[in-house]
Order: sequence, then structure tokens, then C-alpha cells
Amino acid sequence: MNRGYGLQDFVRRCNLAATNDELFGLLEEATTRLGFEQFAMTHHVDMAGLPSDAVHLFSYNRDWVEILVDQRYFVDDPILAASAKTAVGFLWSDVGKMIDLTDRQKSILERARGFGLGDGFTVPVHVPGEYQGTCNFGARSLEKLAPDALPTAQLIGAFAFEAARRIMRASQPIQFPSHVPQLTGRQLDCITLVAMGKTDWEIGRILGISEATAHEHVESARKRYSVAKRTQLVIRALFDGQISFSDILQ
Repeated sequence: MNRGYGLQDFVRRCNLAATNDELFGLLEEATTRLGFEQFAMTHHVDMAGLPSDAVHLFSYNRDWVEILVDQRYFVDDPILAASAKTAVGFLWSDVGKMIDLTDRQKSILERARGFGLGDGFTVPVHVPGEYQGTCNFGARSLEKLAPDALPTAQLIGAFAFEAARRIMRASQPIQFPSHVPQLTGRQLDCITLVAMGKTDWEIGRILGISEATAHEHVESARKRYSVAKRTQLVIRALFDGQISFSDILQ
């Protein structure tokens, strides 16, 4: 699959796909054309009890998938753990540089080789308020990859996962608020501090305002969001991107 018509055609067909079966066929074709042998596109959830709102589409060896579930390897999967550390695709051979591999994780990687997954490329998917996900392309080795296979796989994984989310939402629509309330800078400062566990008194001291004023800023934001609890306010502000995890964890 080259950077020209092939990729554009894949995106067009992804946008038109109406079922998981159609999307599976597109990914299977793209996997082969890129020089990989197997793919797995999934949300990071309990594979022994998949929730209905999770993407789970794969061509991995069925025996390997059974082992993943039976041995609960998906809990400690090093590829999934590494995907939480980056926003762009990565080679499986680089996982040891991204996380400190445990003995169990090393054994998972080694055992996967016996099922044709000796190496691969993973595209992480991070959408606020949703399960983390990945689109994985694997093979015995990467010696037969097509030119530009990795950057093309990055794009294919992103567009395919978005198509899977669209198909899933169509089958079980979720109602999200139609607008994001507009908050003042001071309200956002206060929400961030609430998320950090600060009381109104502490917020006032940090921002140089009174405890009552700090309380009023938080309450005004809560009312704009029409939520009952401060915890809900923080969650909604994170989900809408009004504040970020980096703001809270600084």
C-alpha cells in the first residue's frame, strides 16, 4: 500500500464501512499489503468479559487469543502497557526501552513468537473518557515490510479505529452533551485544584482569594455543568478537555 491512491482508497472505504465484517476485511487486506501477517484492534478491557461498548476486532491465531484469556495475559500485556506511554506508533522491539519489563511480560513476548507474533507495530489510541485502545500489526519478522509500511500503518490504525468507534456508536448510541459550557480562567484554576484534592480554603490560599470566593467559583462551574458533585465536575472538565491530566499531575 503506497502513500498515494492505496491509502486514500483505504480511508474512503473505512468511512463507508457500516459493519465490523466490512472493517475486518479492510484491515485484513491492509495488513497483508503492508507486509504484516496478523492484526488486532481492541480496547484495553477484560477480555474474559468484554463490555458491549468495547472495540474488539482481530485476526490473531485463535489458540493465542484463548491463552491470552485463560492465562489473563491481557492484564500484563507489555504491548498494551507500552502503548500508554506514547501517542504515536512504536515497534515491539522497542518496548523494553519504553517500560521496565517484568519476567511475566518477557515470557508473554517469548510465548507470542510461537504463534507468529515475533515482531510488530502498535498504534495507540487515546480518547478522553473512553477505554484506551490499540491497533496492532504483527508478523514473524518485519523483513518483508512494504516501503513506508510503518507511517502508513500509523494512519491506517488511526482511521480504522475511528471507523470501529463509529460503527459501535451506531449500534448502541450514547448521548453526550451537545455543548461544552464556557468557563472562566479562574473557574478552571479552581477545578484543577479541586482535582488535586485541595479544599476551598487551600484553593483560596494558593490563588490569593478568599475561601468564599474559591467556593463560589467551583459552585458556579458545577452549576454550568449541571452536575451534583465536585467529582462529576472534574470528570466532565477532563472529558471535555477543559483541563488535562498534566495540569493535575504537575
